[in-house]
Amino acid sequence: MKKILLLFIFLTNIFAINILILNSYSPVLKWTAIQTHTLIDELQSKIKDATIFVEDLDTKRFRPTPQRYQNYLIYLKNKYKNIQFDIVIVTDDNALNFIRDYKNEKIFKKAKIFFEGINNLSLSQKLDKHKFAGVFERKNPLSNLEIAKKINPNLKTIYVVSDNSTSGNKTIRQYENAFKYIKGINFIYLNSSSLEKIINVLKNYDKNSVLMLLTFGSMRYHNKPIDVMQVPVVLSKYYPNPIIVHTDIYINIPHTNIIGGDCTDAKQQAKLNVEKLIQYINHTPMEKIGFILKNANTIYLNVKNLSRFGINAKDLKIPNAVLVNKPTSLYEIYKVEIISTLIIFIIIIIFLILLANKNRQINKLNKNLEQKIKKAIEENRKQEQLLFQQSKLAAMGEMIGAIAHQWRQPLNSLALHTQLLVEDFLDNKVDEEYLYKYEKNHMDTIQFMSKTIDDFRNFFAKDKEKTKFYLKDAVLEVVQLLDKQLMNHHIFISVNYDESEIVGYKNELKQVILNVINNAKDAVLANNIEKGKIDIEIKDKIIYISDNAGGIPEKIQNRIFEPYFTTKGTKGTGIGLYMSKIIIEEHLNGKIYFENIENGTKFIIDLKDANENK
Repeated sequence: MKKILLLFIFLTNIFAINILILNSYSPVLKWTAIQTHTLIDELQSKIKDATIFVEDLDTKRFRPTPQRYQNYLIYLKNKYKNIQFDIVIVTDDNALNFIRDYKNEKIFKKAKIFFEGINNLSLSQKLDKHKFAGVFERKNPLSNLEIAKKINPNLKTIYVVSDNSTSGNKTIRQYENAFKYIKGINFIYLNSSSLEKIINVLKNYDKNSVLMLLTFGSMRYHNKPIDVMQVPVVLSKYYPNPIIVHTDIYINIPHTNIIGGDCTDAKQQAKLNVEKLIQYINHTPMEKIGFILKNANTIYLNVKNLSRFGINAKDLKIPNAVLVNKPTSLYEIYKVEIISTLIIFIIIIIFLILLANKNRQINKLNKNLEQKIKKAIEENRKQEQLLFQQSKLAAMGEMIGAIAHQWRQPLNSLALHTQLLVEDFLDNKVDEEYLYKYEKNHMDTIQFMSKTIDDFRNFFAKDKEKTKFYLKDAVLEVVQLLDKQLMNHHIFISVNYDESEIVGYKNELKQVILNVINNAKDAVLANNIEKGKIDIEIKDKIIYISDNAGGIPEKIQNRIFEPYFTTKGTKGTGIGLYMSKIIIEEHLNGKIYFENIENGTKFIIDLKDANENK
């Protein structure tokens, strides 16, 4: 019977896959517990013949010294002297370092190593891909910065808090490197083993601030070690603003101001690691499995804590965010709706009481008000029509000037060749072939002039309904009409474009483009720019029109879209940009604004929403 049992054990070891899960820390730590449980669940559900062993280095309590590693190796060799592992899964850096040191030992020699939770990103360039595969733990400071900005659009200060441990200081450096080029925000880094020191700084906190809580497992409070889960609780008593974390296990600690963050996710890392392990079991070569440096994180939002700051988690519009700590009671779920309904109900009752007491006076007031509104609307409509007409007449004046420049050269050519015709006739050079070429050349010139008139007429044709058109067509048609005029003033114009297409009123958009280009031309001439330049770019349904005319003075920047405001004296009407704003915002459902750039001004016409009905 004993021989049969030994044979069974022997055969089991031959055909089973022996997997060792080696954790850096103790299973009492929540992070390690989640990793281990997820790994075991995933392995058992996907590998039928796997034998799984779990060991823990527990390096939080026992420093990972060479002697400690050597003693632990002896322990493993004695315990597993009859087993050679096929696969070793390591969690976090210390376990990976241990395996790297002793990879050639008999119990590990034939094993492939799959890792997760590794902070040392430089190992992605050093590890042998024939033996190692897995998931690196990459913090995402910039993503957490974007979350902070969404929470507080007026953000001025970010407190970055960590303990003074090796991993804490390393994480602080990662955040410092990520934020070193960020302007307009004051980053205050607080890494200390003393929670009191950190609290003393936070007592005078900036109201427009958030706190990023990084590594805090090695802190002391009142000269005693403090439980890691209590650190955010204490901080929230002294710092009432939102707290962002970067590890998923801290997202929902009660009695804290933690609102979420872009977090390293223990469960997600374990699942991705097992996926790579399954690839290897399915005969994918190790060197093709490789490492994961991104996509192992998850964005979490604490719904209840956000609501305490008056923020609806859904309003933040953060893609793929996981919502936790959602309201449970009907009142909590529909609190805003219930309160709003009660307020509206009370207002309606008050209104009905007032209406019952003063019905006659209100009806009379409503009638008078209705008449005044109708009159105001009619006057406003007439005023807008007048402004449109004035704007169109001003644009026509500009276009007539452009046509004059377009026609000047061909008219000179016709006049010159007409004079030469007489001389050539007297010199007996006029024959049938001469007349044929003369007719062809001058008919081309006349057709060009005729096309210019057609372009002018089409430019001011009223759009009866919206049509689909390419933005480049609208821009190029305006540039074609103005090109000669701009060249005459030594102003170079360039156009770069993509295939952006919108639905709207093409001729009205052309009028806006004409206004902006003419303003740029006038500014170049007024400022005596020797080499004038106008650059137009079309990208993603946005038109950018830039010049090198020196920019718009700060004192008039907030007035340039006002009606009748002009810097051109009697030469300007002051309605071009005002009507351009009305056309873009009210007729094309877009936005028009400007910004001063180096040596000039850039106008931006944003038509991303032009296809939407308004």
